[in-house]
Amino acid sequence: LCTLHSILLLSCADSTDADLPHLASYDFEVGSAEGFSPKNPESWQVVEEDGSMVYTLLEPGEFGEIRAPSAWSVISDHIVGSFEFTGRMKCHTEPETLARDMLVIFHYRDPTHFYYVHFSATSDGLHNIIGLVNGADRVKINREPAGETVFRLVDMDWHDFKVTYDSETGEIQAFLDEMDTPIITASDSTLPLGLVGVGSFDDTGSFDDLRLVGEIETYSPQTR
Repeated sequence: LCTLHSILLLSCADSTDADLPHLASYDFEVGSAEGFSPKNPESWQVVEEDGSMVYTLLEPGEFGEIRAPSAWSVISDHIVGSFEFTGRMKCHTEPETLARDMLVIFHYRDPTHFYYVHFSATSDGLHNIIGLVNGADRVKINREPAGETVFRLVDMDWHDFKVTYDSETGEIQAFLDEMDTPIITASDSTLPLGLVGVGSFDDTGSFDDLRLVGEIETYSPQTR
């Protein structure tokens, strides 16, 4: 995993209402994504889009032996428990494809152990969910019944997102566009800590203005 340098801003004095230390911010205006560790480096690039430098997934990834997201890039230096991750995302797939998606990856351990929030243009048991990949095909873990989550990734515009995790309760909340009320929620402690990042199940898109606050943790034999 690569290290954070020029685009990592450290300021532990800065905090959210949850009193979590600020760990990293990325606007990509320096023209690189140093500090990110992508599954397939050739698939990711910092490019100019809509007058700003953004981190773009240029092509979908290849699926492995288990059914799970195919492409991701995680912030390599910060293993977190509780966290808040915010930013902007834009899906490049035509809106007519209702299964289009963009993801937030979190508590990533390895390619077969992580959570993800699947923001989509439709809602069912696979789309617009919180998923868990735990050494087997992904499973839906959000508490909302299949087909009953609010979906907002319905166009090719930029959308604000926020994903939070509370290590004391296992509560997960995902927000898109409206930051006061989550659209997808879950409670799970299967993977209590790990890395945070962005990606897609099988689409392309861009990310910008990413900000991570959280509690730094370390791996131990008991956390796997």
